Amino acid sequence: MDPTLIALASAGGTAVVSAMATEGWNTLRSGVVTLWRQFRPDSADELERELDTTRSALVAAQADEVELVRHALQSAWQGRMLTLFLEDPAAAAEFEALLSRLGDVGSPGMTSTSFHAEARDHGRVYQAGGNQFISER
Repeated sequence: MDPTLIALASAGGTAVVSAMATEGWNTLRSGVVTLWRQFRPDSADELERELDTTRSALVAAQADEVELVRHALQSAWQGRMLTLFLEDPAAAAEFEALLSRLGDVGSPGMTSTSFHAEARDHGRVYQAGGNQFISER
């Protein structure tokens, strides 16, 4: 199996789920639906419903369940993307171009983030490139 396709599918599943709670969601959603219409036209309507269902599940998740739900949804979308890319490598190239275009316009969830922190004594550092939920008991 091509490791490049696996990496792209992983990035794709993560991008889809990460964008669900951002302003960039509609743009990414539209791009994924367009991709499906091009390479799997018979299942594009179903995919569109699944995107909406997935987003609803993520948004409705309780605060203590968000990361677990996010991880499960990312895995599902990664598998869906990998299947598409394995069936038609041209779809992988199109999706990579979509991610590149979204990155160029500064779409949330598509940019790199760099952190540096230093904690001393009994200090703590909490850093996140997105949502962060901290529960200390």
